[in-house]
Amino acid sequence: MKGLHWEADGRPRGLTPDPLAVRSGQTAVLVAHDAEEADLVADFLLGLSWGHDGVITIGGEQVTQATWEREIGLVPAGAGLLPHLTVEKNLVLTSFDERASARVQGRVAYMARRTQIEGFLHARPHELAHDERLAVALTRVLCRHRPVKVVVIEDRTGFGPCHAAVSAALSADPGLAVLVITDDRTRVASLAPPTLFWDVTDWDVTDEEVAGAQP
Repeated sequence: MKGLHWEADGRPRGLTPDPLAVRSGQTAVLVAHDAEEADLVADFLLGLSWGHDGVITIGGEQVTQATWEREIGLVPAGAGLLPHLTVEKNLVLTSFDERASARVQGRVAYMARRTQIEGFLHARPHELAHDERLAVALTRVLCRHRPVKVVVIEDRTGFGPCHAAVSAALSADPGLAVLVITDDRTRVASLAPPTLFWDVTDWDVTDEEVAGAQP
């Protein structure tokens, strides 16, 4: 992300340092002021909100696709699973194929093995531990018909920690770039290195930027 700026409560906001860059196999942490701001940045990445300046790129190409076509997947802090469905059916829904064809079922089974959740495909979310639910949410991301290159993992006050989901993501696919968005730096201080940190802060136009904007 480069030059990402937006307005919140009448204040210009941005990222420090700028740009935010995460390579394949790396983990980065973005620290927001609160949960609302953290959600807003996640929405920018996923294409659910457009109230910002700057560009988001993946592999050198600017991201402009609709939400469901972006190579970015989200693991919500609470996993975001549908409680009335089994783990397997939660995963099948990701394929956008209600018929659950043999091809979809095969992909679900394959990704479940990679994330080591095959033992509870027939369980319901409330029967799982926190880390297991996050593993299912990660598997759901990997089951998408369009493979992802970036996984955004939410870490929020009031929910369990995200560490297991970060480890599972890099174990399942070492080529992924992982971005943790948190509202509390202390919660993620013990993530395995190398972990890069960025902050959401008030944004001030520097003299250099002003000069560069002049004709």
